[in-house]
Formats: sequence, C-alpha cells, structure tokens
Amino acid sequence: MSGADDFPSSAAVDEAALWRLATALARSETSAAVAETLAREGGAAAGGYFANMAVLEPDGNGVRAVHHSAVEPDAEPRWRSFALSDAVPACEAIRSGLPVLLRSAEEIVSRYPHPDLLAEVEGAGLNARASLPLRSASGLTLGAVGFGWQHPQPFSSAQLRRLDLIAELTGLALERALRQAPAGLPRIVETMPNAFFSLDGGLRITAVNAEGERVLGATRAELVGADLLEFFPAAAGSTFETWYRRAIDSGGPVFFEEYYPTIKAWYEVHAWPDQHGVNVSLSNVSARRNVELERAVALTEAEQANARLRFLGELSSRLAGARTRVEVFERLARAVIPIMADWCTLVVPVRDELVRLAAVHRDPDLDALARRLVGSYPHSFSGPSPGVVVYRSGEPLRLARLAEEIIAGLDDSAASAAYGRTLQLLGDGPGLIVPISAEGEVVAILTMIRSPGGPFTDADIETMREVSGRVATALLDAQHVEAQREMASALQAAALPATLPTFEHVELGAAYRAASEGSQVGGDWYDAFELQSGRIALVVGDAAGHGVQAAAMMTQMRNVLRAHLFDSFGPSDSLTRLSRLIATQDPDAFATIICVEIDPRSGEATWASAGHPNPILVRRDGSSAHLRGRPGPPIGWIGAPLDQRDEHRLVLEASDRLLMFTDGLVERRGVDFEIGLTHLMILAEQTRDGADATGACEAILRDMLSSAHEDDVCLLIADYRPQR
Repeated sequence: MSGADDFPSSAAVDEAALWRLATALARSETSAAVAETLAREGGAAAGGYFANMAVLEPDGNGVRAVHHSAVEPDAEPRWRSFALSDAVPACEAIRSGLPVLLRSAEEIVSRYPHPDLLAEVEGAGLNARASLPLRSASGLTLGAVGFGWQHPQPFSSAQLRRLDLIAELTGLALERALRQAPAGLPRIVETMPNAFFSLDGGLRITAVNAEGERVLGATRAELVGADLLEFFPAAAGSTFETWYRRAIDSGGPVFFEEYYPTIKAWYEVHAWPDQHGVNVSLSNVSARRNVELERAVALTEAEQANARLRFLGELSSRLAGARTRVEVFERLARAVIPIMADWCTLVVPVRDELVRLAAVHRDPDLDALARRLVGSYPHSFSGPSPGVVVYRSGEPLRLARLAEEIIAGLDDSAASAAYGRTLQLLGDGPGLIVPISAEGEVVAILTMIRSPGGPFTDADIETMREVSGRVATALLDAQHVEAQREMASALQAAALPATLPTFEHVELGAAYRAASEGSQVGGDWYDAFELQSGRIALVVGDAAGHGVQAAAMMTQMRNVLRAHLFDSFGPSDSLTRLSRLIATQDPDAFATIICVEIDPRSGEATWASAGHPNPILVRRDGSSAHLRGRPGPPIGWIGAPLDQRDEHRLVLEASDRLLMFTDGLVERRGVDFEIGLTHLMILAEQTRDGADATGACEAILRDMLSSAHEDDVCLLIADYRPQR
C-alpha cells in the first residue's frame, strides 16, 4: 500500500499499480469489495501512502466510510458512519462536489480538527490528504475517495489528473456494483441517463441505448453496424478516435472531456475495453463547463478589479505629500512599474516641445539606462512623435510594438540613432500612451511598454483615466504647497537681513537653515543693527509654527522689537512691551526671543531672554560657558512681564565670542537638550581659533545638522575685537 511520497510527474508513478487497481476494480462485485480493493491498491496507484472510500447513504444525509488502517496494514477494514455535515474531508468533497486538497499536516489540523482525522494524522505521520467526489457515469454523486501521504504534496496538474482517473475508475466500479443484477443489466443500460454505445475493434457500432440514439441523432437501426468514422466524419482523426483506439490497444479504461462539434456540446467520456472492443459512456457537461467558464471569467474580472483598486490605492499613497510638480510626476512614473508596465517614460510640455521628465525600468540594470533619457531628445509639437499625437488629441493611443513604431518615425541624425538603440535595449512590446490632464489641460504624457507582455486593454485605459484624476489632485496640492512656500519665503526674506551690518570692534556672522520637511519656512530669525546710543543690538527669535502665518508673525515681531530697542527701552523693557502687544492682538501667538545690547567701546553687554535659550560665551582661552541668568516668560504670555531682574550683564573681553541660537540647533527627536547643548559648546570651542564668525557659523551648522532636522535653525555669532 505504500508508494512514492511526492509526485513529481505522472511518469514517476508505477503504471503497473494503476493497472492492478483497474483490473481489481473490474472484478469487484459489491460496494464492500470496491472499497477493499481501493484500500488495498489505491495508495500505490496514487503514489501515496493509503487510500479509502466513503459512500453516501441512500437517504442522502449520512456517509459511510471504510477506514483501512495505515498504521496496521494487515488489520481488517472497518466501516464508520458520519453525518454529511461533519467537518471531515470526505463529507466536504461530497457536499461541494469539488476536490479537497490538504497540502500539509498543519493545513489538515487547522481545517478539519475531527478526532478521527487527528488520530490518523498522528498515528500514520500524515503530511498531506486529498478527497475527491465519487460519481456515477451519469454524474450522480455516490461518495468520495480519499488518499494520504507522509510528506507534503504540491498537487500538480499531473498528480490531480491521476487522482481524477482513480476516482472515475472507482465510481464506475461502485455504480456497477450497486446496480448489477443478473436480469437487470440490459434494462439499466437501456434506461440509463447517459448516452451509451459499444464499438468493435474496427470502431464499428455494435450497440446503442435510447439516450445514445438521441445524442447521436440517428436511430438504432441506422447506427448499429455502421462504421463510426464514416457515419460521423468529424470524429476521424479527432480526440475521440485517439482515445477509443488507446483504450482498445492498452486494454485499460480512459476518461476525457471534449467538445463535440456536430452536437455543439461538451461531453465527459468514459471508455473501457472488453473482449469485443470498447464501451463508451457520454455525459453532457456543457452546463458545468459554462458555469466553470463564467466563474473563471468572473474570478478573473474580480482579480483584475482588486488589482486595479490596490494599484490606485498605492498610487494615492505615493502621491500624498508630494511638494512639487516634478516630484508628483516622478512618483507617478515609479508607481506604474511594474504593476502596469515593464518600463515607462513621462514627458511634459515646455514652451513648444515635450521634454522627458522621468524614465523608469523594472530591471535595476536597465533603470540606469532609462534615466539617461531624462531631459534628452525633446519632441517638437510639429513632429510626428506618438507622444505629440496624444498631446494634441488628448486621447490614449495603443501600439502593438511601441519602440518599433517610434524608431520608424525617427530621422537619420546621430541623436535619433542613439535614441533608437536605447529604446531597443530597454525592450519592445505592446505600448500605451496616455495623457495626464489637470483642470482641462494636458500637463504630461505617460508612455508605458510591456516587454514582453500582453496588449493593453480597455480596462487598462479606464484605470489610467482614474490615475489622471488622482494625479490632477496631487498637482493642485503641490501647487498650493509651492504657493505657500513662495509667500512664506518672501515674508522671511523681508525679516532676515539681506547682509549683516559691519561695526567697529564687533564682527558678526549668522546663518539660517530651514527644516528638512514641510513648507521649509518657519518662524526663526536673527537681526543686528546699531542703536541711536551707539550700542549694537543683536536679536535671535523663534515664532511658533511654520509657513505663512509663522513668517508673518515673525516679521511683525521683528519690526516692533526694532522700534522699542532703537528708542533705548533696553532688552527687558522692549521684550515686555512686545509681549503685551502680541498678547492683545493675537492671543494664540507664541514666541521666544533673546536680546543682547553690546557697547563696542567698553565691551559691556546687557541681555534678556523671553523664554529663549541663554547665549554661549567662548573666552579667549578657548573655554566655553552657557551663560546663567533667569529667563523671562515667552512672548505672548499673559502673566507677569519681564522686569529688571530678568536683565543680565557681562563684560566682553578682547577675542571673546558670543553665540546666540534657536532651540532647533540643539533639540530634536531622540536628542536631549543637554546633550545637544554640550555638542554645540564643544564645536564652539573647536572653531574658536580656526575660523572667523561667518566661517564658524557654517562649520557648526554643517556638523550639528548632518542629518534631517524637523525644525528651523538660526545661529548668530558676535566676536569682540576692540584692538581693531
């Protein structure tokens, strides 16, 4: 009973085992004998470990299964009853009419936790099971056959054909055993619902039943004695003749399904030889084939619809957050590969030409070659390029071999020759060129090529129409982001000094860096100017938020604070007046600011902080210190204002360096403030003697902002140089 544990091909299974099974089934006169024959010979015939059979009870509600012990091969078979609704593979195969294929032990246990089945898996070490419906020649379900293997099974097409054949042989034997009676055989054949006829060794018709007369379209008198191939010329050389002769020559049964053109129907054909020739039973399975075809078409359509929805969903995710038109188009080109095509290019109108903006190939080695097309070989609107045709018409264009069509229209120039060779290397095949439109205007042309692959369908075109709509939305979003960025940049440009002023005895350096993400314009700023007293005012501020609103608030604060400092109110009083004004005008506004006034002649400095990090002082000897001093409340705070106790003083000595900065320089996600501050102080010491104020700014920012940063950053450095 044991056999091969896997099933690499039909040739790998012992054909003698199948012959032994067929011969033994032909001699089995009772259902019990059929079951025992299958249990004894079926495992080897299937290339497995064991086989068994289950029979549907006459009432249609119960199933009686013969269990042949796989653990004790010499044990007597035992019959066991199940309800048709039980969760066992045989009952499932009978209920559904479909094979139940369990490729591994894990799949068996998870799908059918029936105690008998679990005991069988554990006792025999099973790792695969299969149950197939057992049908009569007329298609009536009689029961099920089951098989077991000790290793996981792939259930290849060859293996499934072998299992189907065993099920058919068993079904015929069981049907014969159930109906056989000494005087009843002619009546059964005559009244059976299937067409039946017999042929002799020369394929001459020797007998036909009533249903055979109807199916073959002739009377018994016309058919009996006639040569099958002469009476039905369409059968000559067909699958029918081939299989009938194979049954006679091999001496074994055959089973196949074939379309009968004369009758215009699909038939399931069983042919088995006897000493006189071959017996044939025909079952019309057109309804089943049509249902299967409809199911296959519906399944294909459903899979295509799901794939289309997944693609559109992924495209929307990729387009989300694109900040420029170029970024939208690049993400689009990357999204269509490899789902819609093997490679693609995207061109946009620039003045009177189409210029390639993106090119992507699914093959990494060819992707570098595709990128070389970006920006090269523009297409004039007056030229014959297919992309130009689509741009003018606004309608998609399908081509059987896109590269070939494009190359045929090129001129004889060296650039055209290079372009043509590149297209050939990237691969030719069916192509689809589609317009991408926004607000009623074609803004890009996307060319997709399948190399190799099937042609683009109407469904593909409809998908790309939806793609165009989603790209249009992404372009509008990117346009809005660009407009916001331009406006915020203009406001910030007005707030930051175009150039730093120069002063006697005080040398300045400053730098600003926008955040790595978002609008890239925030509320950080710096300022430096001379007061009417001759002192120098230095300011660094950080208005909460990003974008236009933060930039506008920053500009307002800068101007108001300038006025107060110029009128000699001093750092603390000027910040207090600014805070009261902002709290009155915009209660939601919030900012931190550090203000320093320096007397360039004496080096005396006064500073105050509205919730802002204190400055760092680097002395002439290279040591650094984070200045101590109580900060006042932030700008916009409605509580107690700054007072003179919040104003601090120090005296700068020759070659001292003062650093003022926003918290984005030392604070970021995952980095503690104290760690960032220590890093900044170390860099301040290291750059003390090696660079002037401007050079030190650049060196510090380059080191501190080596990775992406989420906040804007300002750094202002003042060197006290009284000897100059």
